Amino acid sequence: MADLISATFSEEDEKEVMELLAKLKAKFSFGIKLSPEQKQRLPKMDDGRIPFVEKGLFYGEQQPLIVPPFTNMAEYKKDLDFFKATRRVGAEIASIAEMVSDTRIAASSDAYQAGLSIYGSAKGAAKQGVPGTQSIVDEMGKLFDGQGTSSATEAKAK
Repeated sequence: MADLISATFSEEDEKEVMELLAKLKAKFSFGIKLSPEQKQRLPKMDDGRIPFVEKGLFYGEQQPLIVPPFTNMAEYKKDLDFFKATRRVGAEIASIAEMVSDTRIAASSDAYQAGLSIYGSAKGAAKQGVPGTQSIVDEMGKLFDGQGTSSATEAKAK
């Protein structure tokens, strides 16, 4: 077994993190949810496009005659400022989300491998007639069989 991680996360830890997340959500109470279709079709600005957008704002403010009537310059500036101000926040949140996800994957892998080792050991003991082990195999087998296991997982359990 890999033993990728050995950690605890108490109910108190979870409560504290959830309270912090609630505070974070409150700071972004204006946040919106885009559909997958909207995300796909909307033009997007990444860090490489910031100079282009900044130039557009600069020239629009310098030469109001070139600003189309449907372009709200105050909103343009507000949107650009918001994008720039939240870059670090977004990167840090993404980093934390990735860390939590990777750590959960590691913990689940460790736990699942341990469960597989117990199941495999119980199967071996049952084959040798060790009393009480067949019921363990039967009970765990109900939970294990038909769960979309891969051939590698099945091989570990045997």
